[in-house]
Amino acid sequence: MHIDQIRTFLEVAATGNFNKAAETLNVTQSTVSARIRTLEERLGRTLFVRDHSGARLTPSGERLQHYATRLLRLWRRAESDVALPKQHRASISLGSVVSLWDQIVPEWCNWMRHEAPDVALHVVADYSPGLMRQLADGAMDIGVMYEPREMSGLVIEDLLVEQFYLFTTVGDCTVDDSAWKSNYVYVDWGDVFKRHHDDAFPELAADISVGLGGIAMNYILRCGGSAYLPLRMAHPAVRSGQLSRVRAAPLFQRTGSVVFSNSPTDPELLELGLRGLREATSKIESNFRDLIDAFD
Repeated sequence: MHIDQIRTFLEVAATGNFNKAAETLNVTQSTVSARIRTLEERLGRTLFVRDHSGARLTPSGERLQHYATRLLRLWRRAESDVALPKQHRASISLGSVVSLWDQIVPEWCNWMRHEAPDVALHVVADYSPGLMRQLADGAMDIGVMYEPREMSGLVIEDLLVEQFYLFTTVGDCTVDDSAWKSNYVYVDWGDVFKRHHDDAFPELAADISVGLGGIAMNYILRCGGSAYLPLRMAHPAVRSGQLSRVRAAPLFQRTGSVVFSNSPTDPELLELGLRGLREATSKIESNFRDLIDAFD
C-alpha cells in the first residue's frame, strides 16, 4: 500500500471531491481516481460513494479513515527521523498544551541542547485530545498537559502542581473587598477549576472570559483588573509590584502531567527527555519557591 494512496484517500475524504483533491495534491483527477481504485481493489471494499454532489465515505471508508490518519502521521514521523542531518543521531518529540508551553518547553529545549546536542528536537503545541492521539499513534514521544485521560499503552505521571492565586492590580485588599471585582477576568483553566471557582464565587460575574492565562495577565497589567493565575506565570509581576495577591481568596490547584509510551522504541532517549523535563520544571519552580512559602 503506497503512502500516496493513503494521502489521496484522506484528501478526498476531507474535500468530498475528486477534482478538489487533485488540485490540492497537484496531480490530475485521473491520478486521484487511479489511486483510490487501486486502494479499493487492494482492500476489496468500496471506499467512496460517487454522485453528482461529490464523494462521501462508505462505512468501510469511515473505518479506514481512522487508520489512514494514524498511518500518515507515523509516516511523517518516519520521514523526519530518516532524513535527520548527519550531526544528529536521533530525534525526540515533545508536545505541550499552550498554557504550559511558555516556560516549560523553552527550558526543556535549552536543557536538551546542552545535555544531548546530537539529538534533534521537535516540539508542538496542541490541545490535550490532539496530543493524546499523537502519543497513542506513536507519532509523539512525550506530552505535557492537564488532566489526561487514561489510555492503553500510555503512562501518566504527575509533573507539577500549579498553584492558582487570585491576583489583582488594585493593590492590597482581601477577598471580602469589592475593589478587586471590578474588571474581573475569568480564565478557563478547565472543568475541575470551573467547578471549584463556581463553588467559591457563585455570584461573581466576569467582565471578560478568556481561554489563555497569558492573555488575562497581559490584559490586567495593561488595563487593570483581577484574575486567577498560576504563580509560575505571575511571579515576575508580583515581585515588581504590578500584581498583588488578594488575601484570603481561595487557592486552587491543578496538576500538570507528563504522558509517554510504556514501550518506547528508544527507552534511553525517552528517559533522557523525561529527565530533562523534570529538571526544567524543578528549575522553574525554584524561581518562585520563596513566594509560595510567603503566601503560606
